[in-house]
Amino acid sequence: MAISHPAPQPLLKALPAVLLTVAVFFLNFLTRITLAPLMPVVESELGFSHAQAGTVFLALGVGNGIGLLLSGFLSREVGHRRTVGISSLIVGCFAMFASQAWSCDSLQWSFLLLGVSVGLYLPSGIGVVTSLVRKEDWGKTLALHETAPNTAFVAAPLLAEALLLVWGWRSSLVLLGGAQLLLGAYFLKFGRGGDYPGVTPFSKEAGTVVRSLRFWLLIACFVWAVGMAMGPYSMMPLYLIEDHGYTRETANHLLAVSRCAAVFTAFLGGWLTDRMGVKPVMTVYFAICGLATVLLGAAKGPLLVAAVILQPVCTVLFFPAGFTLLAKMFNPRERNAALAFLGPTNAVFGVGLMPWVLGILGEQGEFATGFIFQGAGCLLLLLLVPLLPGEENPNR
Repeated sequence: MAISHPAPQPLLKALPAVLLTVAVFFLNFLTRITLAPLMPVVESELGFSHAQAGTVFLALGVGNGIGLLLSGFLSREVGHRRTVGISSLIVGCFAMFASQAWSCDSLQWSFLLLGVSVGLYLPSGIGVVTSLVRKEDWGKTLALHETAPNTAFVAAPLLAEALLLVWGWRSSLVLLGGAQLLLGAYFLKFGRGGDYPGVTPFSKEAGTVVRSLRFWLLIACFVWAVGMAMGPYSMMPLYLIEDHGYTRETANHLLAVSRCAAVFTAFLGGWLTDRMGVKPVMTVYFAICGLATVLLGAAKGPLLVAAVILQPVCTVLFFPAGFTLLAKMFNPRERNAALAFLGPTNAVFGVGLMPWVLGILGEQGEFATGFIFQGAGCLLLLLLVPLLPGEENPNR
């Protein structure tokens, strides 16, 4: 059977195929974050501490990094489109496996394996959507792609509370696993785009990428941006309950509300990226998000509520700009190699290490100190923005 290679189109014409890929990313991301709003219940049932909760997120991050490294080997053999579908099927299997955890150790191993499976998606997902859409619309397309995690951030606490009313925390993972299996099978049959092979971290293109100093500066920005999104979200329910006396229900509802505006801010970030360029958007992001995260640790009462709502709204501004710059810095094969390095670093440090450190600090009653430290680090990254490549001549 001949493999079709659809020419890049305006976003509107490619929208159905792009939205199908976004749906896969939505379930992928929802599965990986669903444990955060459930963590107070999981801690109580399985009998472990905040620090141990942090190790579960660390296991998820390490597994995610391993999966991102392996993604290039899989996509080299089967292409990006099939890798997206296969990832969805494997995520479904391991989500159901994780629902049967009986201790902190078993939950760590389950989420390590789940992390590997969700990590297979991202390089190929980006490869699929950028192959479908013309370069002039990449900012808006990647912003649309970023609505998947932003919508998942809203859905996760609402799904958690709804299922806790009827069943228990395990049912969330069972439900998401089943949905992943169905959508993965559908994508393998009807998905479009990305019918070209990926590259491994040890390819010739990878050597070109790692010699670019500006690429590593961009990685530093990405790592902190991912940590700003995942760290506070992972530990926010525990922080609001332990340090500020919220009930679990109120904390999760506030967590969901805080992510609603972020869904639309992703589109704003994509529009601003296409309109103003990458560097101005990154400058605004690091300044506002840094201040909002400092407020998470320093504020109380209504000002804390405002910070909880504002911080996630800011976090999504970075990613359309960051991925657009990455896409413009490298050709398609180099881009996949760049993602092979970017993804594992983001996963280990942003998804895993930052929530783990926050969990350790929370065990000592110092959640607030962790948020202030994160915000200060974000403000310091303003110094790196002028060193990133300009869009007129982005290549090394």
